[in-house]
Amino acid sequence: MSFTAGWGVYDEQDPSAGVLITVTTPEQVDAIVGQLAMDTADAAKIVHDARPLSRSAWTGEMGPDHQLWAGVWKGYGYLMYADPDHDLCQPVGDPESPVYHSDSDQFEAGTGILIETFTKALKEFLVTARRPTCVEWRDVL
Repeated sequence: MSFTAGWGVYDEQDPSAGVLITVTTPEQVDAIVGQLAMDTADAAKIVHDARPLSRSAWTGEMGPDHQLWAGVWKGYGYLMYADPDHDLCQPVGDPESPVYHSDSDQFEAGTGILIETFTKALKEFLVTARRPTCVEWRDVL
């Protein structure tokens, strides 16, 4: 199984800089977590290859049936997930974790989780192609 992760990288010399990588091993998950922890990294959008495609209600085009965003900010891992069985949700995290604003998404204060748990969740997603069960989730209002 594999997933593809893509994210922007802040670079004054190249405003379109970014990373797009296909992840197939737990070791590669460790590597992307390290890359996402860099100050220049934006949150990643992750698409699992084993999940089905669905038709967009807005565009009519086929695309992933799920959404997973993952970012690292101030020592916490942030996730946001949705699929046909789950409304948009974020983990119940450390109450001390700050809000994280990426370029396109907002992760609420209190939804940041330990990096070890964040990494475990991404490894679980790699293997199962399902919303990780190693964290408790809450709907985004």
